[in-house]
Order: sequence, then structure tokens, then C-alpha cells
Amino acid sequence: MLRSRLIPHLARAGSVALLALTGLAVSAPQAGAATLSRECKASSIACISFSGYAGKSVWGYPVNSTGNNCVNYAAYRLMKNGVKQQSSMGSGGSWATSARDRGIPVDKTPAVGSIAQWNYGSHYAPSNGHVGYVEEVTTSYIVVSDSAWSGYSSRMKIPRGDANWPSNFLHFKDQPYQPPKSGSFLKVRENGGVYRLVGRTPVFVSTWTAFGGTKATMAISSTALASLPATIPDGTFIRGAQRGEVYRMAGGAPIFVSAWANVGGTKGYTTVDQVAIDKAGSGGAYNRMRAQPADTTMLTTTKGVKYRMKGGVAYYSTTLPITELSPPVLVDHVALKNATTTGALRYRHIKAVRVLPNIVIGS
Repeated sequence: MLRSRLIPHLARAGSVALLALTGLAVSAPQAGAATLSRECKASSIACISFSGYAGKSVWGYPVNSTGNNCVNYAAYRLMKNGVKQQSSMGSGGSWATSARDRGIPVDKTPAVGSIAQWNYGSHYAPSNGHVGYVEEVTTSYIVVSDSAWSGYSSRMKIPRGDANWPSNFLHFKDQPYQPPKSGSFLKVRENGGVYRLVGRTPVFVSTWTAFGGTKATMAISSTALASLPATIPDGTFIRGAQRGEVYRMAGGAPIFVSAWANVGGTKGYTTVDQVAIDKAGSGGAYNRMRAQPADTTMLTTTKGVKYRMKGGVAYYSTTLPITELSPPVLVDHVALKNATTTGALRYRHIKAVRVLPNIVIGS
């Protein structure tokens, strides 16, 4: 095991040499090999800041003047994933050996949340080795985010069979795909579809006009997109960009808010494409929201009435209490009053309101 006084020297060596990177940029791909492509590269930590990385030392690993170093960034991602402290792992080229010595599984199989590692003498980092964080894994490529002592951060797509494919994958504590922060825009590599994140849920964007023009996006695989939540959590507020209408999510559906006072006061919201709201549940990319709340969803209003959804209809009882199968979501009573299947689009997310006296709803 390497002594702590050697860590600064070895960690510096662990980053990819600038000469090696330059060679990759200009040399022709080897016969039979695909080509690594960088989706982001910056002489700062900009390409990895989405992860929360701030360029600060973690577990004793040093950083350069721009906050970069491959081993420090890998240590940060491991710490964020709940891995216990792993100091003195050495340079990037030493990490596979150090991991094996600590009982960490090391193999040739990539997994989201694993550490991609390049040995000394590898095509990608022949002099010093390297480490990065595996963000996405598909049947045809992986995506790795990384940092380098030479002064850059990046996100790169590495096709299977590429000469730059990592030597090993270190499985400290593999994790599901971690999207950027809420409000970020994602663009699917395979089909060009654009989505905006509401929390961790992607909502389809049909036009950039809704947001005043094209915005910066982060690339995402269709595989990673499919791993994200299928619906927006109950209680979340969204705003339709084109009409400025606010909605509260209940049972996977957007319920119109006519006044903040009717839902307990002003709340934070994420602006989305109004088309995604109007076409909620209509199929394909629009199925991240439902047209009406799912059956058994409970609603309540400031009027004190409780409702249970079934078939898009909000039922309430005037005599017996409704059994609550989940905590009620506070929605605007105006949306219930104006429930419709043919009227204004904003009110079509509840088909009707009906009373069923003398029975317990759902029996």
C-alpha cells in the first residue's frame, strides 16, 4: 500500500497526460476500432459540476488550480454514493490493483456507478493511467465523466470495441443513473428528443419556442432515459410555458391551479412545455404525465371535501367517510368545479365530479 506522503505525487500522475490527450485528438482510429467522442470538454470543472463536484479535495487527494484531478473526482463520486473513505489508492493506473487489495470487485464489465480505470500502457492513458466515473451503459457504448490534473473536465462517449475502452471497471458501490438537477434539459442521443427534468422525471419538449429559444442540453441515452421515473411525484407544481398556467401533480396528472390561495399559498414550480400538459397520457413521449389521476388517488381541497379518483372521475360521499388509500393531495376546488371532457383544456384532467351517497367508494 502506498504511504500517505506519496499521495500528492501519485495522484498528479494519475491524470491523463496532456500529450496523450493531444495524440488521441489527431491520430486516426485504429482498424476495427470505433472513435471516442467528447460531448463536453472544458478547462475547468464545468463538464462535471452537474454532479455537485466543486473542485475541492476529497479524502486527501490533491487538485490543481482549476479544481481538477482524476483520482479526486473519482473519490468525490464514490463518497457521494456512500462509499467509505478510500485514501491512498495511488495514481489512476494503480487503482485496479489497490481495489483488488481492498476486496473491491474488479472486472471487465461496465456498470453505472462503477469506476472506469485505464492501466499503465493503455491506449488512452499510456504513461500514467486514468480513472473516471461511468454515467451510462448501453449495448453499444458507455459514457464516462472525468477530470484531469492537466487541467480539464469532460464527458465522453466510448463505443464498445474502441481502442480507448477502459482496462477495468471497479465496483465499489454501483448506482443507478444520476440525472442533472431539476430544470435541466436532456437530449436523447438515439432520436434527438428533448426533455426537461421536473425533479428526476423527464417531460417532453415539443418546441424550443416555449422557452424563448434553444437551450443548453445534456446528452442522454435512451437506456438512461427509460430508467428515470415514469411520473412526476404528487404535490409537485409545474407551469406551462405558453399559457403561463400552473398545475399541481396528483396521481400522475396535472390539476389546474387558478389561485395560489387555493393550494396553501405560493409555491415553487418548474416551467415545462404546455403541449406536454395538454397531451398528457396521449402516448409515446407524452406518457410521463397521465391525462387524469390514477385510480384510487385521493384529492382534497381547502373546502374540506375529500375525493377518490376512479376512471378519471372524482367521487365523494355525503354520508360515509371515504377510505384513504394514500395521503390526499391538496388541489384547487375550481379545477373540480369545472371538470369537463369537452371544455377548456386546463380543466380536462378531471372528467367529472360525482357523489355516491350511502356507500364507501371503491367497495
